[in-house]
Amino acid sequence: MSTRRFSTFEGVFTPCLLSILGVIMYLRLGWVVGQSGLAGAILIIVLANLITLATALSMSSVVTNIRIGAGGAYSIITKSLGIEMGGAIGIPLYISQAISVAFYIAGFTECWIYVFPDQPGLLISLGLWLALLTVTCLSTKLAFKIQYVIMAIIGASFVSIFGNTGMLSADFFAQWQSSTAGETSLEGFWQVFAVFFPAVTGIMAGASLSGELKDPKRSIPRGTLSAIGVSFVIYIVLAWWFAQKVPQDVLLNNNYVAISIGLWPKLVIAGIMGATLSSALSTAVGSPRVLMALGKNSILPFSRSLARVNANGEPTTAILFTFLIALATILLGSLNQIATLLTMFFLVTYGMINLTVFIEQTIGIVSFRPTFKVPRIVSLSGSLGCLIVMFIIDFKFSLVAFAVIILIYYILLKRGVTGYSPDIRSGTLVFMAEQFAKAANRLPYYPKIWKPNVLVIDSGHKSFERVVPFIRNIVYPAGRLCVVKLAHQADSKDQDERALAEQLNPLEGEGVFVEMTAIEAESKECSAVAAIQTLKGMFFPPNTLFQILDEDSSTREYTELVLSKSVEVGMGVVILGLHQKLGFSQESIINLWIRRESPNINLAILVALQLERNWDGRIRLIQVAEAGEEAEDSRAYLLKLKDLMRLSQTVEVEVMQGDFKTVLQDAPMADINIFGMQETLNMESIRFIHQHMPTSVLFIKDSKHESALA
Repeated sequence: MSTRRFSTFEGVFTPCLLSILGVIMYLRLGWVVGQSGLAGAILIIVLANLITLATALSMSSVVTNIRIGAGGAYSIITKSLGIEMGGAIGIPLYISQAISVAFYIAGFTECWIYVFPDQPGLLISLGLWLALLTVTCLSTKLAFKIQYVIMAIIGASFVSIFGNTGMLSADFFAQWQSSTAGETSLEGFWQVFAVFFPAVTGIMAGASLSGELKDPKRSIPRGTLSAIGVSFVIYIVLAWWFAQKVPQDVLLNNNYVAISIGLWPKLVIAGIMGATLSSALSTAVGSPRVLMALGKNSILPFSRSLARVNANGEPTTAILFTFLIALATILLGSLNQIATLLTMFFLVTYGMINLTVFIEQTIGIVSFRPTFKVPRIVSLSGSLGCLIVMFIIDFKFSLVAFAVIILIYYILLKRGVTGYSPDIRSGTLVFMAEQFAKAANRLPYYPKIWKPNVLVIDSGHKSFERVVPFIRNIVYPAGRLCVVKLAHQADSKDQDERALAEQLNPLEGEGVFVEMTAIEAESKECSAVAAIQTLKGMFFPPNTLFQILDEDSSTREYTELVLSKSVEVGMGVVILGLHQKLGFSQESIINLWIRRESPNINLAILVALQLERNWDGRIRLIQVAEAGEEAEDSRAYLLKLKDLMRLSQTVEVEVMQGDFKTVLQDAPMADINIFGMQETLNMESIRFIHQHMPTSVLFIKDSKHESALA
């Protein structure tokens, strides 16, 4: 049986219109006119409707761009901002709607007792609760047929209100300009606005049935916008009628003025009851659909049961659960403060829909091609308007609402909720990264902003996997790592990429920014050079090449070519001579060998500092000098360097006397030794030092873009 059952009129227009034409229209609109004057009342109506209109336009735009499923606003947000954000908004939205059923029942009961004061209020509420449950479980179609009757009753109540031409008339022009006791402050205006605004928040009543509309892409825009237009005209005309026909003191002191001025007061009472009943019925029909959608995405416990529908297409379990929440609310009694929090959740939902459309319009993704287009100013204004109205109505509850949503989002994120969710979060972050990158490229470079952005070209070195944790200690926590794997055969490229991903996954798990790829390399020399030249021109170029020293004489030409090209494009160079037996030993002591006036001091110190931090180690500065005065000068130089570079007090200073090659044999014990490279690349010298050191060795060459002084 198809679940696509409802047309635009019955599935969207009618529930939206009846949700908007509620008790505030009957019992508070006259008070709004009395407080703010007709001009102020019209301004309040216009502002409130502009926010809901912007939201409806944004919603219309997004539903003509996606295949909206069940759940209305929940489905829209999930498919745009991800299942976690959809759940964070959808759960409180559903609870708000479920509790709202009880509030509408309470409103009906209050009006009933106004007519029949001797009847027990709780019994009336429970009777209406049972009636609504029965109708909702039996058939949504039946509920909609009842709403047609209610619409006719509301229409008749308007005839009663406008038909009593013999009532007292007011000074219309005075009422246009005046306000209570001269109250014209901005604060007073927004207080009245806060009272009125919930009257226009029924625009999601039709969207909640999105999964059961025959043509949601057509019905939601047409039905929602038509309901907003019709209700706007009714509110303006009714406000004008109150200002023209009812004195200000009556408007201020009689909340039941609509009944008092009615030609047939009981018909107006019936209209008020019908308005509350229709709102309860719309919410009772719509909110279980949101719960059902949450169940389909396995966001809640017992999701399978909540997502189940009966033979008539009704989500029976979701309906029963919704009415249990409503029953608990009825039995708890007055919950006026919670009512304010519920309004906050509705406004957050509206704001998120506007924000979703604004983001998709802004980031320029090709997939955003709605057939119903709106200007960006509309979605932005709607989003900001909802945020402003929230804090106008109640600052405290606005903060509580945001806190609840953030908490639910965090819980769902930790749970790892899965589901088909083609959201735009990654697109948004990429867009922001692109904009910041463009801005950064227009600014001059300064060495103060340097951090290790390391490029590794892996041509199949047998020690690469063993060295990955050491590379991590150079780039962690804020650096970046780019690894290019040179695949020797085309058919091994995918396999090499998978193996590389497995090797680097632990780094990504620690939050290191890692990029990786494998490229086919018929000639590894050409491929490596092409990779270096290409990556250097990217938005986020690497600034340091990391190369593992290979003792195999057949690779010397390749190694020298890669290193020389890296220097040529302005990259720093770090060459690791790995001690095959000891590796990095205890990962603690770092010997940093410094020549007087060495051009490689800056990068050498910066790398040593990274290792010191990530190893929780200790640096020792070493310089080779002749005995006597030169040794004292070297010590003074190292102490001054330590001070200028702002090195910690734990850094040791040691001057070794004698010939460099001889001194190497007597080097203080360490877990790694770091040397600067000569101005002209000399691989023979590098290999000599590596072979004569009892530890792993780093050889470093500055790019002249680093500064340890900055």
